[in-house]
Amino acid sequence: MKAESILIVEDEAIVALDLQLQLQDLGYIVVGIESSGDAAIAAAAASQPSLVLMDVRLHGAMDGIEAASAIRRKHDIPVIYLTSHSDSETVRRAASTAPYGYLTKPYQIKELRAGIEVALTKARIERQLRDSDRWFARTLQCVSDGVILTDEGGRVRFVNPAAEELTGWSIEAAMACELSEVVHFAPGGPEGGVRAVLHEALHDGRATPVQHAVAMTAKNGTARVVDTTAAPVDDDQGKRLGAVLVLRDAAERVAQEVRLRESEAQFRLAFGAAPLGMALVSFNGVIIQANEALHRLLQAPPSVLRGANHTLLTPEADRAHEALRLQELGLAPGHVVQFEKRYQRPLDGTLVWTLVSVSLLHQHERPTCYLYQVHDLSEQKVAAERLAELAEERMRREASDLANLAKTDFLARVSHEMRTPLNAVIGFSQLMQMDEQMAPTTTHAYAGQIRNAGEHLLALVNDLLDLSSAAQGKLKLTLQPLPLSELVSQALPLLEVEAASHGIALAAEVDPAWRVMADPRRLRQVLLNLLSNAIKYNREGGYVRVHVSRAESGRVRLQVEDGGIGMTPDQLARMFQPFERLGAERTTVQGTGLGLVIARSLVIEMGGSLAVRSTPRQGTTVTLELVAA
Repeated sequence: MKAESILIVEDEAIVALDLQLQLQDLGYIVVGIESSGDAAIAAAAASQPSLVLMDVRLHGAMDGIEAASAIRRKHDIPVIYLTSHSDSETVRRAASTAPYGYLTKPYQIKELRAGIEVALTKARIERQLRDSDRWFARTLQCVSDGVILTDEGGRVRFVNPAAEELTGWSIEAAMACELSEVVHFAPGGPEGGVRAVLHEALHDGRATPVQHAVAMTAKNGTARVVDTTAAPVDDDQGKRLGAVLVLRDAAERVAQEVRLRESEAQFRLAFGAAPLGMALVSFNGVIIQANEALHRLLQAPPSVLRGANHTLLTPEADRAHEALRLQELGLAPGHVVQFEKRYQRPLDGTLVWTLVSVSLLHQHERPTCYLYQVHDLSEQKVAAERLAELAEERMRREASDLANLAKTDFLARVSHEMRTPLNAVIGFSQLMQMDEQMAPTTTHAYAGQIRNAGEHLLALVNDLLDLSSAAQGKLKLTLQPLPLSELVSQALPLLEVEAASHGIALAAEVDPAWRVMADPRRLRQVLLNLLSNAIKYNREGGYVRVHVSRAESGRVRLQVEDGGIGMTPDQLARMFQPFERLGAERTTVQGTGLGLVIARSLVIEMGGSLAVRSTPRQGTTVTLELVAA
């Protein structure tokens, strides 16, 4: 612990030196020895000792009592008188300076040490109390509420700045006045006025309940509005020291409450008179309030809707969607979610289509409940359904017209395709009838032409039957695992003569391991059609290649690639239209324009797909994909 410092003020040098040695032996620090009052005051100011040992009789005009009074007043340093004078007048004068001890010479060293320790301890405690009082006073001065302290008799002891402003009384003017002189409650305030409040705190020993919005008149006559309460102030032993009265300026709060009530009144008026349905719904789904428009929409009286569970007014299938939309609401004011919602009327269960806008209502910047704004969509839904019916009817009519048009076009094409071989049959028959002496070779030639025309007509009829069956889903297919290599090997020899006549090289790379699920007769028909087309629409000295691989989908992919004349994008767009020969009808290449259409229909029926890729003057690749076996 740090040693305490002491200033010795003594006019006898030998006595002062002896006292210094004794104090140092006791562990104290002597910061100086002075023999006059003026020098003692200066030394105390310079060294700020913990204690001053003061003799009464000193050199000079100022005695020790006057010097001690100045030191206490200016520097608040404790003083112990150490003197040989003990007459009544000297003691009286010394006592007026509030010394911390008075020792007479001669003294015992133990008495001196005890006096010094008691004085230092007392000074330390008093200093702590003063510091505490300063902290307390400073705290009360910083408090925004008005605070007035009274003694046990109800006289004012302290007024903080906030209370000065509210009452109009300064602390100097209010000190020692009765509290009822400083604080004036207007009629309608606490019963019995401030005296009754103070009496309850001082004599009953309990804090009074807070009185809100009490009218008060300041010293200058200004009307104030405050919230007030009072409480007793007791010491550690429970002795009543006084009371504290707290005044809080309530003017802004009261004005805000007035504005809030006016706002609430306007809200209720707008809420109730709104032409669209409105409801306040708590976060747990309870309807707090609903307006008249919503009652009419849901055909339910207020007694049914108020307090009802809003979720139960929603069909069960729609509840999850509504919950997800409500989660999109942020906490900030002004955020809105909007969605269509079906309400289920509580009395008869009828469903009503609505468009709801949901936002959050806030109070004191905190969300309190949902605000539902409900627009009736019943008429719009009826109109939309009627429009949908009209649109569907128009689409059916247009589809029927297109079907009739397609049917007419199809019949025209069929008639055209049939007329050509029929004209040949009829024409050569007429020639044979006209010339009875016709040479046998001519007759044989005409009969051959008639037979070719008949076979062409039969092929056309068969193709038409296949096309009709495919369109109606009546194709009879027997799907079974088939080795692709065998089917390709069976198809190629049938086309070798035709390919050789045009100098076209046929090549196939098919691993025997490739197997697909297909109808053998129909898949052979498809292969023959694809290979025949690749040969017919090729060029002299061209090629046709067949190869098989695994598609990305896991199916088996067979590709027929040729180096022929190819097709333009416009021709590719028209190639799957029945009887569309893409200009080949103006050449010597025979065909009906149905083969590729039928081939694709057959492949689709077998669970596969058929696609064509072509480049003009470079060739065509037909890709066939089937389910792997």
